[in-house]
Amino acid sequence: MKLLPLKTTSSLIAILVGCILQPIELSASDAIMPYLEAGKSDKSWQFSYAIYNDQWLSHDLNPGDEKQLKRVAILGVLPGAKGKIVIPSLIEGHEVYGIDENAFKSSTGVTGIVIPKTVRFLKPGTLNRCQGLESIEVAADHPDFTSIDGVMFDKQKTKLLALGSGRTGRYEVPATTKEIGPYALSFCINLKSIVIPKGVTDIGGRRGSVFLGCSKLESIDIADTVTNIGQKSFQDCSSLKQITVPPTVTAIPFGLFWKCSSLATITLPDGITKIGNYAFADCSLLTLKQFPKSLTTIGSYAFKNCKALKGITVPKSVTKIAKGAFLGCDVGKAY
Repeated sequence: MKLLPLKTTSSLIAILVGCILQPIELSASDAIMPYLEAGKSDKSWQFSYAIYNDQWLSHDLNPGDEKQLKRVAILGVLPGAKGKIVIPSLIEGHEVYGIDENAFKSSTGVTGIVIPKTVRFLKPGTLNRCQGLESIEVAADHPDFTSIDGVMFDKQKTKLLALGSGRTGRYEVPATTKEIGPYALSFCINLKSIVIPKGVTDIGGRRGSVFLGCSKLESIDIADTVTNIGQKSFQDCSSLKQITVPPTVTAIPFGLFWKCSSLATITLPDGITKIGNYAFADCSLLTLKQFPKSLTTIGSYAFKNCKALKGITVPKSVTKIAKGAFLGCDVGKAY
C-alpha cells in the first residue's frame, strides 16, 4: 500500500463516538493524508483519512489498551472517485474505525461502498449524503452491522440504518424489520414509493428525518403497527400527494410534513392529541375534512400557509392553539 502525505494540519475534526460526533484537536504530527490503492497511479486516490489522538479510543477495550492504540477515520472521498469504494480495515497498521459525516457529501461518482468489520461508528445519515450510492455492502463478520440487498441494517436485521441515496423506483422494507433509523432513507431523491410492512413499530425514533428531502417520493404505505414517526421525517417530500397516518400514532411531531408542497389529502386518526410546531407548514394544497376529536394542542405555525385549508372548524377538545398556527389560512372558529 502506497501513501502520499499532504501538508500537516491542526484542526477540529469530528470523532465518531457512540454515533455522536465530538470535536477533538489534532496535534501537529497528525497528518491528513490520501489513501492510494496499491499499484495504482496517483489519480486513483480514493479518500482522505486522519490518525487521531488516543483519548477517544475507548470502545470495547480493556483498561489501559487505548494507550497503545491509534485508529483512523475516513474524512472524505477525493475528487474523481467513481464506482465502488472499498474501505480497508487497516491503514499504516491502524484500524479504520469511523467515517466522518461529510465524507461522502460530494461523491456523485461513487455507486457502491464496502464497509469492513473495523468500522464501528457512523453518524445517522452519513452514507445518505452520497447521491450516487446504490449499494452498501458490509463485511459478513462485522459485529454490529449487516446488509440486505445492498441496504445497511443492524446485525439482528431488525433496524434499517441506511438506504443508498442512489436507489430509484420502489423499495419494500424487509418483513424482519422492526425499526427504521433516523435519516435512513433521507435524500433518496429518485425514490418514488415505499412499503413499510407490519411489524415495524418505530420510524425514526425522536430524531426522525427518515425521508427528509425525498423529492420524488409519491406514495408511502405505512403499516398500522407503527406507533411513532419522528420529527421532520417527511420534510421536503415535495411530490407526496396523500398519506394515511396509522391509527396507533398519537402525535404529529415538529415539521413532520413541512414543505410537502403537493400534499393534498391526509387522514388523521382519532387518537391524535397533538399537532406539533410547523407540522404541516407550507403544505399549500392540504385539505382536511375535520380534526380528530381527541386533539388538544396545535403548535406554533403548524398550518402556516396552508391556503387550501378553508372552513374547517377546531373542536372544543383543543385547549391550546400556539402562535401563528393558522397564519395564512382561512379556518372556522372552535364550535
